[in-house]
Amino acid sequence: MTHSALVFVVENEELLRQVLEDALTDGGFSVTMASSGEEAVTVLEAAGSDYRALITDVNLVGGLTGWDVARRARELNEKIAVIYMTGASAHDWQSQGVPNSLLITKPFAMVQLVTAAAQLLNAA
Repeated sequence: MTHSALVFVVENEELLRQVLEDALTDGGFSVTMASSGEEAVTVLEAAGSDYRALITDVNLVGGLTGWDVARRARELNEKIAVIYMTGASAHDWQSQGVPNSLLITKPFAMVQLVTAAAQLLNAA
């Protein structure tokens, strides 16, 4: 890949953010991170069309959920690939998730996430 895909990750747990960033960077992606839904929406509204994929935890601190962030991301960029991460909200994916998205249940191996991101981006 001559130009790595820009991926936006939203995760409120600092340690997990670091692990996700390392795994995705090692997988060949350029990564931008946010720690809350509100921060994510601010970044997306400023540069949403630059991102090829959004990877978001469903349960975020603050008033916005990962569902909310993904819906806003798709309003700004209808082609953005979306991957949700959750430990407890998988049952809401059909009703809350955006179309053509993936859901990965925590705990997961980082290779699963990198593979899912690559597959979604290749399909697009």
